Amino acid sequence: MGEYPVNTTFFCKRITELAVDCVGSLLIGISVVVFALNANFAPGGINGMSIIINYLTGLPIGAVIIGLNIPIILFSFRLLGKRFFLVSLKTMVISSLFIDHVVCYFPPFSGSRLAAALLSGLFAGTGFALIYLQNSSTGGSDFLIMSAKKLNPGFSIGQITQILDGSVILIAGFVFREIDAIIYGIIYTLVNSFVIDLVMRQLTLHRNSSHIKYLVP
Repeated sequence: MGEYPVNTTFFCKRITELAVDCVGSLLIGISVVVFALNANFAPGGINGMSIIINYLTGLPIGAVIIGLNIPIILFSFRLLGKRFFLVSLKTMVISSLFIDHVVCYFPPFSGSRLAAALLSGLFAGTGFALIYLQNSSTGGSDFLIMSAKKLNPGFSIGQITQILDGSVILIAGFVFREIDAIIYGIIYTLVNSFVIDLVMRQLTLHRNSSHIKYLVP
């Protein structure tokens, strides 16, 4: 009987993508559960809405994330393309599982709320950057942002993100009944955006320089 050739490059690439998804999801989970949830503020996007719903109902955050994503998935499937959609769906499930079944066992952060907002933004920004570099996303607000961009080309991704995140942060302020929740949500958003740009830029430069070194004898 003949042996079937094994595409080791393809296999290694899939394993690497899965490992990066897991690391990114772990960092995002720590950001949400260890820092933001215990400091009573909500980051923007679907993660922030999930914290608000968890605060009001006690439902698991990861399960809420998947539940909120169902109508978004139905709305955005045709707009975003099959490959990006399926890859992001995989990452979304991994991220939700990490939040509900791994990070939930981590000890809560007991420092100041300002430190929690800064660290939450740092961990989330690093996690999102790793996932974005794999041409993937965690679904949710990413699906909404990209779908809105396709439907409204005149708006930039930054403008759409600010509108979406700002709305969630304002809702959190009313739910938690304090202005501090809004302030810490804004701090998180600023740190998160800065870290995403920084990590993606540095890793892209490192990847390109490594490729050049490989090509030049």
